[in-house]
Amino acid sequence: IKGGNTMDYVVEEMKGFKVIGFEKFFDYETAYQEIPKFWGETYGQKIAPLCKKTNCTKEEEILKESCIGMYGVNIEDGKNGQFRYLLAGNYMGGEVPEGLKVYEFENSLWAKFTSKGPMPGALQAVNDKIYKEWLPNNSKYEIAFNASLEVYPASMDTQSPDYECAIWIPVKEK
Repeated sequence: IKGGNTMDYVVEEMKGFKVIGFEKFFDYETAYQEIPKFWGETYGQKIAPLCKKTNCTKEEEILKESCIGMYGVNIEDGKNGQFRYLLAGNYMGGEVPEGLKVYEFENSLWAKFTSKGPMPGALQAVNDKIYKEWLPNNSKYEIAFNASLEVYPASMDTQSPDYECAIWIPVKEK
């Protein structure tokens, strides 16, 4: 990595899994500004209020059980300079409430990078290093398919200097 910096990561095989979440399309040029707004609006209005609610509808129970907010899913379809993004959680099967989308990841090898520091800056800095330094200079791995995950812990003090989350990139050996 340029500048002598090391990146905290592991590479491991994972079985396929499905995620469920709220989907929105973003332009590459404005994504770093717009995705945090999407999180603020969607998580703040649709997910956070459910944490305290006890009499939930069937759809609300699905949102809670899926842990929506655990993942940010980037899916690059190559359409009109945009990519799909899901504010997502684990899909457990069954009915998909209106307004939600399911995305399936197949068995894959994943490079998992740790980000530490306040959001969104710390995560965006790690993301930049992955794509601008780690991947281009890596002689062993390349992207397996055009999707990635941001993985968030249950603790949501996202402005703490000790806040840790991760970026997972599907890779394959060259």
